[in-house]
Amino acid sequence: MDLSNNHLQRVENFPKMERLTTLYLGGNEIHHVDARNLKKNVANLHTLILTGNGVKGWNVIADLGEGCSKLEYLSLVGNPVTRRQHYRLYTIHKIPTLKVLDFQKVKQSERDRAQRLASSAAGAAMEADCRLEARAAASSTANDDSAITSKTYNGDNETNTFEPGEGKNAEESFATQFTMEEKAKIREMVANAASAEEIDRIENLVKKGIFPGKTDSSDSIPPPPPPPPPSEDQDNNGASKRQKIE
Repeated sequence: MDLSNNHLQRVENFPKMERLTTLYLGGNEIHHVDARNLKKNVANLHTLILTGNGVKGWNVIADLGEGCSKLEYLSLVGNPVTRRQHYRLYTIHKIPTLKVLDFQKVKQSERDRAQRLASSAAGAAMEADCRLEARAAASSTANDDSAITSKTYNGDNETNTFEPGEGKNAEESFATQFTMEEKAKIREMVANAASAEEIDRIENLVKKGIFPGKTDSSDSIPPPPPPPPPSEDQDNNGASKRQKIE
């Protein structure tokens, strides 16, 4: 699958794709990887090209190692993380299945050096940095929704008012129309989606401000109209009948 040059910022929300083995994501703006989503839905990925993105934290390397248990070919050329000290050895240690990293074959001598680095004080310091960067990334992800909401009020729009209902796009509606519990359920629906069509359906409902678990009001059958009020003749007939009975 080729998703190069699409201004993507995260690797996440993949539906179940057991046959996906190769993923090209070069030339995007990726800085975050959802390890749980990859592990659950793209379990057979063995080639990942992330050339020219925005990966800079050890936590992303760790997430790739956790989420891609069969990864053999990885390119991070052109990412800020490659300029960090011990980048190659750290990556080899965190993703032991790698055979080729940045278009260079991983040697056994490098695996040995990576193992020694992991056991050293420098390796312990890198792990501590990784944990700190993971917490910072989690906090940043949690704040994305509020940032989008703030942009809705004070961003590029000419007015600073917010109108309920359908947003300009699914992302805006997701940020402003749903509770935290509903957002968590929507993310789970997308992660468990069986096809791209199902994801499109969820996205269209979210854009309308409709929680996917509810029925779209535009597709529902309207209730039957109430019966018409009795006419004047019917009222007179009813009155005559009552007089005869009396």
